Amino acid sequence: MVQAADADPLQDFCVADLSPSAPRVNGFACKDRANVTSKDFLFTGFRNISISGTNAIPTLGDVHQYPALNTQGISHVRLDFGVGGVIPPHFHPLATETLFVVQGSIYTGFVSYDNVLYAEVLQQGDLYIFPRATVHFQINVGTGPAVTFNSLNSQSPGFLLTANQLLETKISSAVLEASLGINAQELASLQAAVPSFWSQAAP
Repeated sequence: MVQAADADPLQDFCVADLSPSAPRVNGFACKDRANVTSKDFLFTGFRNISISGTNAIPTLGDVHQYPALNTQGISHVRLDFGVGGVIPPHFHPLATETLFVVQGSIYTGFVSYDNVLYAEVLQQGDLYIFPRATVHFQINVGTGPAVTFNSLNSQSPGFLLTANQLLETKISSAVLEASLGINAQELASLQAAVPSFWSQAAP
């Protein structure tokens, strides 16, 4: 049996050195401890949020935006939804995720490895879990804005959008047409219709 997870830290903290001159390792090198201040442990990226073309936006707080998470095995995401807003089907190859509803009503769920959908409508105060690397999604089904706070057990969990992975990565048209049971014209329409969500959501 083989198991894998973020490695346990060897010290209390290791604020990531994201400078171009820092050595590249599996993770990030540590910022010089003498130069670390309390500000390094503060993340303010969840304060001001703008909504994307799907009327919803994930604001990431992983090691790329919040260097203090380096070696800690955790990251966070704030999801903001307008009415009807959607976070498209996606998955995190390196993390399990929990979602806590701060405001509103969210329909969410995941597809298991044996292709079963598990989904619920969540209300304020509810918590839901998405097992590691399972495809999951969210949509605001309430009558007003919605907000969730999500935690993932990896400092860099990965964020792969299912539709974008299929339709924007130059996979052979013949492969996609046969896999999806569509013709070339229908495939072109799908490719043209995919929202430009990735550039706004990726770290």
